[in-house]
Amino acid sequence: MNLARESTAHYIFHMTSYGDLGSAVTFKLELPGGQGRLKEAAIYVMDAAQNFEYFGLIKLNKMLWRADFRSFLERRFPVTGRPYQKLEHGPAPVEMKPVLRDLERAGAIRYVDSGVPKEQRPVPDNPPRPMNLSPRDIQFLDEAVEHYRDMTAKATSRDSHGVAWSTRSIGDLIPYDAAIFDDDELPQGLEHKFMWLGRERGWHSH
Repeated sequence: MNLARESTAHYIFHMTSYGDLGSAVTFKLELPGGQGRLKEAAIYVMDAAQNFEYFGLIKLNKMLWRADFRSFLERRFPVTGRPYQKLEHGPAPVEMKPVLRDLERAGAIRYVDSGVPKEQRPVPDNPPRPMNLSPRDIQFLDEAVEHYRDMTAKATSRDSHGVAWSTRSIGDLIPYDAAIFDDDELPQGLEHKFMWLGRERGWHSH
């Protein structure tokens, strides 16, 4: 994968509400496979979580969101590259509804009773065969699946209501750059990079 070439292909949208973060932020990054990456990631997550006590569309959306935004935080590019929006129950891919509809029409997924009122569980009809996702992409998906494994949909929703979500209005796009607002500990080595950058640029805390 030629990341140098890919870095020139992503879509940049201009905003004025981020002040010191700059006026250009990334909402979508075109990666090989396009929307197919989201379909592959969704099927992978469905397969991994289909036997969980709690799993439905809310958790599917949050698992994808966590994988994408943690990947962007660590690597400066996400797993799927697709745009996300703020919904009532947390972040979700903008294209999720049509993607699920396409997968269902193609016979790739079906819905079963999850055992939880008002919640259907999407399950794949065949094992996942990701063609566009790298082993490192899969690791980010695995981490997200494990993070939300034992959470209910309500707990998963609350967990995703961090700064990146709470600073947007319902229906607003969420920039990948908002991954810096993640409440988790910084990935190993990233804290040292920020410290080095701060010393180089003369940043000081007060």
